[in-house]
Amino acid sequence: MHTRAAPLAAGLGKAMNVALRTAVTVCAVSLPLCFPSAAWPEPPSSSTLPQRTIRVTGEGRVSTQPDIAVVSIGVEALASNVSAATADASQRMRAVLDALGKEGVPAKDVRTSQYSVSEERSWKDGKPGPVTGYRVSNTAEVRVRDLAVLGPVLEHVTRAGANIVGALQLEREDPLPEQLQALRAAYAAARAKAQVLAKAAGAELGEVLSVHESSGQGPRPMRRAVMAEVASNVPIAEGELSYTAQVEAVFAFR
Repeated sequence: MHTRAAPLAAGLGKAMNVALRTAVTVCAVSLPLCFPSAAWPEPPSSSTLPQRTIRVTGEGRVSTQPDIAVVSIGVEALASNVSAATADASQRMRAVLDALGKEGVPAKDVRTSQYSVSEERSWKDGKPGPVTGYRVSNTAEVRVRDLAVLGPVLEHVTRAGANIVGALQLEREDPLPEQLQALRAAYAAARAKAQVLAKAAGAELGEVLSVHESSGQGPRPMRRAVMAEVASNVPIAEGELSYTAQVEAVFAFR
């Protein structure tokens, strides 16, 4: 009995060893198949990388000669009663308008901008006294399209009775070409800045991504105030107008 059991036990042990080796081999081969594909991420593509940008501002300035003048011309009369003050102011204003017409200023370029009647009072100890008279003012905005006659216009309206002359503005009748030129110069300046920055960073400037005008105010001409006096000649210095524009641009770089 014992002699037969020993060979049987040895045979069973050998069979179990073969089975165990087979199972280990199968698991070793199948282990990689058990890992999910997400455990091995793919390298990111260039489209998923954040885009690098350069943000810059540029300013453009254009100077030009004015070709039109806008000036306030008017009269002011003071009298003891309203009727007298009104009559005086009206007579003076009619003479001023006639003088403008004789100097070649058309009626379409003269527009009443202010008319007022106010009381004149004396003051004592901070308190108003009785009415002492009335002041009547009549002012017109006048456009002079020929700057060569601006001096004579001011002289003749003053001689005609105008005692209000001021707020003279020298400007362009159509400033749009100069404004657009200033904008083009501003963009060129912004692009030049971006190219310098990209080169300094060892990169190459790419396409423009956005551009917008960042000026708080549009281009504006300079303004002058003039007090005209009765004289044989009223000198007017035309000078230059300066139009300024600013833009902000964003460029890609690689």
